[in-house]
Amino acid sequence: MSKFKQFHYHLNTEKLPKGSGDLTFVLLADLHNYVYGPGNQLLLGAIKAQRPDAVLVAGDMLIAQGEESFAPALRLFERLRGEGLPVFYGNGNHEYRMRLHPEVYGSMYQEYARGLRGCGVILLENKSVSFEKNGFEMRIYGFELDDRYYHKCPCTPFHQGELTKALGNPDPEYYNILLAHNPVYFDDYSAWGADLTVSGHLHGGIIRIPGIGGVISPQVKLFPRYDAGHFTKNGKDLIVSRGLGTHTVNLRIFNPAELAVIHLHPGRA
Repeated sequence: MSKFKQFHYHLNTEKLPKGSGDLTFVLLADLHNYVYGPGNQLLLGAIKAQRPDAVLVAGDMLIAQGEESFAPALRLFERLRGEGLPVFYGNGNHEYRMRLHPEVYGSMYQEYARGLRGCGVILLENKSVSFEKNGFEMRIYGFELDDRYYHKCPCTPFHQGELTKALGNPDPEYYNILLAHNPVYFDDYSAWGADLTVSGHLHGGIIRIPGIGGVISPQVKLFPRYDAGHFTKNGKDLIVSRGLGTHTVNLRIFNPAELAVIHLHPGRA
């Protein structure tokens, strides 16, 4: 795998005042330490070319294995921050596993997190932060799903109260963006109040059948509902990235690696 494809998603929100300019976000997910060209130059150049207002990270940028290095991921973020791009990072199951089990991974997560914060990445471990652009106020939340929500079938039922417990209730006056690695629980994310949820994790279903979609999820569920792309529910949006890398099952069929570009426009969807 030496190439990725850009996928562009166009969303509308009445919270963005009419007559105001559009906003652009680049979504990164599931890089898993993959490198596109020396120093990730190809990926960095593609991100810069979009002139994004911010970079959103939906997790799993490295691999939770003791012999793996987090240097490729960290260097990418150092270079993105060197370009002055705001970066908001929500953990995936690999980062969460490393943080949860220092007896296995030692200080690997702490060193990685220190490096991210040191270069100015906003790391959202069940936290939120305000973000304002051109007078438009947003709130960006990073939600860490517990390990049990990544177990293989049957999927663990989600309790919406966990979002409120971890993050509080979103202010409906803001445009609320939720970084939540696993898209399976989109119905709960939207009911909680996320205007836009960004996710990854499913790697596009690994194998995609044209006209049908992804074949299998990491939870070994066939034809997962929220496999890749743009979904809506009750006026709320979900963007699921196919991911930029692979791990364990190093296979993609009709399923290119994805650099997701989200364009937010004013007005009704």
